[in-house]
Amino acid sequence: MNYRKLVLAVVLALACVIGALIYVRDNLIEKTEFIPDITDLTKNYLAEEEIKAALEKRGAADIQPVEVITTLQDGTPRLALVFDGMPDRPLAAKLLDVLAKHKTPAVFFLEGENIADEPEVIRLIRQAGQEVGNYTYVGLASLEKRSVEEQIREICRGQKAVTMNDSLTPNLFRAPRTVYTDELLKSVRAAGLEYVVKENVRFQPGSLHTQEEAEAYAAAVPNGSIIAIPVEPFVEQKADDPVVREEKPAVDMKPTIKDEAPNPPIARVDLDRELDMLLTAMEKQGKEFLYVNQFRKIHYIPAGLPLAAEQPVEQPAEQEGGQE
Repeated sequence: MNYRKLVLAVVLALACVIGALIYVRDNLIEKTEFIPDITDLTKNYLAEEEIKAALEKRGAADIQPVEVITTLQDGTPRLALVFDGMPDRPLAAKLLDVLAKHKTPAVFFLEGENIADEPEVIRLIRQAGQEVGNYTYVGLASLEKRSVEEQIREICRGQKAVTMNDSLTPNLFRAPRTVYTDELLKSVRAAGLEYVVKENVRFQPGSLHTQEEAEAYAAAVPNGSIIAIPVEPFVEQKADDPVVREEKPAVDMKPTIKDEAPNPPIARVDLDRELDMLLTAMEKQGKEFLYVNQFRKIHYIPAGLPLAAEQPVEQPAEQEGGQE
């Protein structure tokens, strides 16, 4: 009698297990396999609605170029620091630790595609109290040479990548090796940003090996400078990016102008150590870092371009020439 009850209990237990497995297979596994189609954010990063709205704004006859943030002119030992390109998580953590150690504010200009690949990095930057800026979607160089449509697309997609992973909307823009013409600055405004940042000092990672070298470098940096530090080589558009599939031939996946030199190799391993030496040297010389949005904001006229007819020549304080 007991034996029969035991067999019956085992059979019932097995039936329950088998039933549970069938339920998991039919109801959970199939749904899990469908999740990529639901959670795939690729189409969201295309920012189609934002691009359409920006192009309409860009076509308005009265659209004005955004202002450019540039150097201070008061002679005070104040500086600003920006990073061009998104570091991976380990390097980001190291750089943020150095900035916290020296209580130095900075703006990280991030490529949208890299944000999409590693969204935890932008959250790490924000949690450290640092600012984030738009560096286009793929770190596209020579943006002023591109069509208005491509300018808008790159800026809007970069903006979308940030806003999908952060509660704050960037208002600062930069692009690598780019001349900030009025036409490009109009595209920046149409895409919803407020300012472009123009550095006057570009630090090359790998150039500092000793504290003495750092102090010599710091002594040569003019007061009021904006220092830009490149962090990563610019990303390339991926072959499976819908924009590439639709608009680029399979043989040309490069985001940069065809005849431009390739991106130089950037030393990354000791960038946090170099940054520590540089900030230590700046502190020793009594120099203070501010957020870049506390610097001058001007109507920027690139060097070599004629003044617009309505721009008074007798107001040089509101103009500044130069190139990326």
